[in-house]
Amino acid sequence: MIRSIIIDDENHCTRALLADLQLHCQGVEVLDVCHSGKEGIISIRKFEPDLVFLDVEMPWMNGFEMLELLGDIRFSIIFTTAHDEFAAKAFRISAVDYLLKPIDSNDLKAAIQKVEKKMDEGSSLQHITNLLRNIHQPGTDQKIALPQREGYEFVDVSSIMYLAAEGAYTKVFIKDKKPMLVSRTLGDVEELLPPDLFQRIHHSTVINITSITQFLRTDGGYVVLNTGDKLSVSKAKKEMLMARLGLK
Repeated sequence: MIRSIIIDDENHCTRALLADLQLHCQGVEVLDVCHSGKEGIISIRKFEPDLVFLDVEMPWMNGFEMLELLGDIRFSIIFTTAHDEFAAKAFRISAVDYLLKPIDSNDLKAAIQKVEKKMDEGSSLQHITNLLRNIHQPGTDQKIALPQREGYEFVDVSSIMYLAAEGAYTKVFIKDKKPMLVSRTLGDVEELLPPDLFQRIHHSTVINITSITQFLRTDGGYVVLNTGDKLSVSKAKKEMLMARLGLK
């Protein structure tokens, strides 16, 4: 049995989630329902749950601020959010589970299955730590969760030199490490990267602009990175790249 707490300031949302859990997730026991971050902190310290359903946007104290005040996190979290695109992206970057409101029952069951798997494996909560870090850090200090066969590898965004499409996969070139092959399309991985650092220069290539040492017009246009790699720039992307580099 997964011992859980629901923290959400909207009564209709807590009622709907309770009903869905009773109907679809009998293995989840709800110990308490809280309507503010302050109530949530008190309840978590009292019950020491396995899982917390945590609303992102709450008055006075949002879900992220509550976790930072709580400090030591020893439970799984499923975030719930209605429309916060920034939060949703932060979740994806950090490999954190979240549910969009109104919550779909199939998504709820899938999220609970992930929690059960993490509990069985005794997985660490590094992804929560990275989430809280990423929310407040500029792109250069963020970490991104890259899916691997056995889970995720957290990589400093600033260490990624460039990414290249390989069919339905993406090869990620990382400073001082072997390239990683990720089972995501280039577009999917690009969506997770901070746009202030990365630029698509070709339909099959995305680069970290801080790694560029030269831009050359010869041979149709290409860039040289500080690793010595030479990468072609497509005609369609050349103007945007030159403007980004302050060349126009």
